[in-house]
Amino acid sequence: MADWHMIDDLLLASNKHGASDLIIRSNDRVRMRINGAVVTIAPNQVPVQNREAVKAMLNHMLRNHHEIIDIEAHKSLDFHYSLENVAHFRIHMMRTSGNFGLVARIIPKTIPSFEDLHLPPVIREVTNNRNGLIIIAGSTGSGKSTTMAAMLDHIITHRPVHVVTIEDPMEFHYSCEKKGTVCQRQLGEDVSAYADGLSDALREAPDIIVAGEARDREVIQLALQAAETGHLVMATVHATTAVGTIQRLMSSFALDEQDAIRERLGHNLRAVIVQKLLPKKNGKGRIAALEILICNSVIRHYILENRLSEIPKAMEDGATIYGSQSFDQHLQKLVENEVVEYEEALANAVKQEDFMMRMGREQEV
Repeated sequence: MADWHMIDDLLLASNKHGASDLIIRSNDRVRMRINGAVVTIAPNQVPVQNREAVKAMLNHMLRNHHEIIDIEAHKSLDFHYSLENVAHFRIHMMRTSGNFGLVARIIPKTIPSFEDLHLPPVIREVTNNRNGLIIIAGSTGSGKSTTMAAMLDHIITHRPVHVVTIEDPMEFHYSCEKKGTVCQRQLGEDVSAYADGLSDALREAPDIIVAGEARDREVIQLALQAAETGHLVMATVHATTAVGTIQRLMSSFALDEQDAIRERLGHNLRAVIVQKLLPKKNGKGRIAALEILICNSVIRHYILENRLSEIPKAMEDGATIYGSQSFDQHLQKLVENEVVEYEEALANAVKQEDFMMRMGREQEV
């Protein structure tokens, strides 16, 4: 193939080895993140790439972009790239000490199922909501987008709905052969800003709106407005707990607005799913540890009364009836089922001392 390039070979190798990321930087060895750990490729296998070589890789991936881009004029850049019938990639370019670097996140061609991701049955139940706000939270690289894609794919498989997404950049691609249909809009290419995309979506006869990242006041306002007018809205947030997610949403507003926002969240929030990816005990891949808030009457009361500190216990108490759970509750199950090492679970526990007591190891340090 005339326009094949070394970066394509590296992306193919990353996908073949099950890497989540390919990391390339000028004058440094090539690296991949596999099962959460960074693996360095020996220079005799892949030579160290100089500035011009990395620049050439970026220009190759941008050759069919919707606009001509001079990467020398950018300090950072996000875009997507595909190798047909293999995988899609989310590319981040950054300038580093005057040189170039890139990180390619591998997005599988096939959207994984709930079973592939080992998601609990309550996630399937969450997708049955017809309106309201569903938040999927976690740190960068925690698998938020993959979980959301699995949920959305499940919905369009079983329901004849019209979905509008606003994405930056576009990752998974949804089949047109299902009961539902997904109109995917790429930020920068199809729409200029998240807020514009959300405003447009309200006029596009959607049943479901995927708002991308709820990153600022205007986007959160529009997401709540859409939820209040009978739509199901899904969005992501960078937060590490369910309560932290609610606080993160509220912190985007002035103090004199927060009571009103909390009331709107109390009435419209349906679920918060927070996840972290942990290495499996057997060394074969990673698994999501999940905190799941199901907004039942008790949780809604605590939100409306600003008693957020009481929510974690209510989540644990509602595990059997509602399928909710705290992080530490799920970490305990993962250790007891020998899926995750105790030390790994302890390092990721929200309340480490309490977690040691849960596991009967309170004397350990």
